[in-house]
Amino acid sequence: MNRAMAQEVRGYASAMTARFPVLIGFVVAVLLVTGCAPESGGAASVSAPSPTASVSEEVAAQPISGQPGDPLTAAEAKQLNGQIGTLRPYEMNDGSFVIIDVKQPLPQAVKQEVAESLRGTSNSDLGNYFDEILRQEGLTGKTVISVRKIHAGDGNGSDVFAWMPSTSAHGFPLGIMASSAESVVSEVRPWVDAQNDPAQLEIIVVND
Repeated sequence: MNRAMAQEVRGYASAMTARFPVLIGFVVAVLLVTGCAPESGGAASVSAPSPTASVSEEVAAQPISGQPGDPLTAAEAKQLNGQIGTLRPYEMNDGSFVIIDVKQPLPQAVKQEVAESLRGTSNSDLGNYFDEILRQEGLTGKTVISVRKIHAGDGNGSDVFAWMPSTSAHGFPLGIMASSAESVVSEVRPWVDAQNDPAQLEIIVVND
């Protein structure tokens, strides 16, 4: 741009400013507000929206209600692992979950699953058998009294199979042995009923 033209432009700008000072100021203010003014650095920051909970998390956060034996979703089972009241989740062999209550008898389906797990151990390997009883106690929150026909000595050096109870229950009477599971249960039941918290104990009959 030559000198003459530059002087002409400056003169025109000065004239416009003098005639329309309010308009010029207004345009500049609008440009600044809308972000059209020259940038001084990086792009303007924009606050990201707060993440919302997923549908599954919202469902899991709802209060869980139900009766022993009712099904649970995996999310509800995870929530119940926090031991809400006396309710607990129990995972079935097929991977599904049901509600159990440590202050109520186990649902029949759960008792069958516990019996099946105990039956999977050798009735001659008492150490492994007792370990499984303890594992099931941890899963159910119950003190399990397992009644099973197991291998034992008769005191005279002879090997015999007899129905006997096995448990970690404190103060449980020793020496109970019979030719049938029913006979053992009939001897064990009065002792269970006499405890301070009978609902905490669960008799499981294991039929091989």
